[in-house]
Amino acid sequence: MFDRLILGGRIATVTGLVEAGLALRDGRVAAWLAPGEAADAAEVIRAEGLVLLPGLVDAHVHFRDPGLTHKEDFSSGSAAAALGGVTTALVMPTDVPATLTGDELRAKAALVPGRSWIDIGLQGAAVAPGEVAGLAAAGAVSIEVFLGDIAPHLKLRDDAALAGILAETAAAGLTLGVSPADDAVIGPAEAAARRSGGDPLAFYRSRPPESEARGTARAVAMDGGALHLRQISCRDSLALLRAARLAGRDVTAETTPHYLLLEEEEIRRQGPFAKILPPLRQAADRVALWQAVREGSLDMVATDHAPHTEAEKMADIWTAPGGFPGVQTLLPLMLQAVTEGAIGWGDLVRLCCAAPARRFGLAPRKGSLSVGADADLVLVDPARAGEIRDADQASRAGRTPFAGRAITGWPVATFLRGACIMRDGHLQGRPLGQVLAPG
Repeated sequence: MFDRLILGGRIATVTGLVEAGLALRDGRVAAWLAPGEAADAAEVIRAEGLVLLPGLVDAHVHFRDPGLTHKEDFSSGSAAAALGGVTTALVMPTDVPATLTGDELRAKAALVPGRSWIDIGLQGAAVAPGEVAGLAAAGAVSIEVFLGDIAPHLKLRDDAALAGILAETAAAGLTLGVSPADDAVIGPAEAAARRSGGDPLAFYRSRPPESEARGTARAVAMDGGALHLRQISCRDSLALLRAARLAGRDVTAETTPHYLLLEEEEIRRQGPFAKILPPLRQAADRVALWQAVREGSLDMVATDHAPHTEAEKMADIWTAPGGFPGVQTLLPLMLQAVTEGAIGWGDLVRLCCAAPARRFGLAPRKGSLSVGADADLVLVDPARAGEIRDADQASRAGRTPFAGRAITGWPVATFLRGACIMRDGHLQGRPLGQVLAPG
């Protein structure tokens, strides 16, 4: 006897769609069933016309908890994720206090139970060698470093420290996440941009692709250990990434839906709400990112979900914080890409489920619907048409830069470890999220 059967649909894997049913027991995938195969269960869900996806793993979110909960917290951020089909989110360490020690990571983990609708992995930050072992022992899924364009207390200043942190991260069996930037480029560029007048593109000109590329080059020049490059936005970084891989470097990289779908002129339409770091780029960069996604040079699509209040975002372009929500719109936007033929179903699973789970030590439990995996899954109606609307967003930011975008293909139910947590756009039950550790 199984707890639940989901029959009549197609299962999405990294190789494409398979006609099969799923049997769930004790919160895990217990079996795949051939079409028409009989089995007994306490509940049967009919899924004709639907696609079963593994629950998405968003490898880059800011849920703002603790210390910045007027922007977001584990409750609101995870609600947005569940509504969008994301069942695991890896939370960056840039809160107040920042997650710099094992004790700070454990304190942050204590905020999750009973409040999060989805499972959570916590990332620790390092600014100097010495704390990596403590963060790893506390359950960090990655160690993060920020090379520039960040608050001074989080900035990694020299290559000797970077090499030491990388060595410690490798010894702990973790991946080092790198947010690439170069303040030596940004400083003069910003000074020139501020003198240029009131053009809203001036801010974007103050963070040219060279800044990201020089930070990328600095990271991939380090020997030993696993690297993951955050929020790649430009062609120059892609060239460095490909060269590093040809040289045998263990490096993966992510991009985001906003770099794939939006261009720098968006800041004229939406003003400071479209301010993001790194900036939105030009059309040629966007085309290059899509090519890298299809060929596998970019391993995953994450969101850099970074909500702020309306009042904060609509300040002067130079003082408004960078970032906007993304976790609720990730899957709808990727489903539209499938509908348009930009990627296939297998690409979606690889980019948003399998690759992030594998890189951050959560596979095979997360990122697939293989037997024994957690029964985290999303039922998707590939024919359902809809529109992304501000009114539907659960994030405390209350709006999305993708409002008004037409979507064909929509998540209709989300399950976490076999329990339905979203159906037809409404949360179900109670928050069941757990804190995950790699392995």
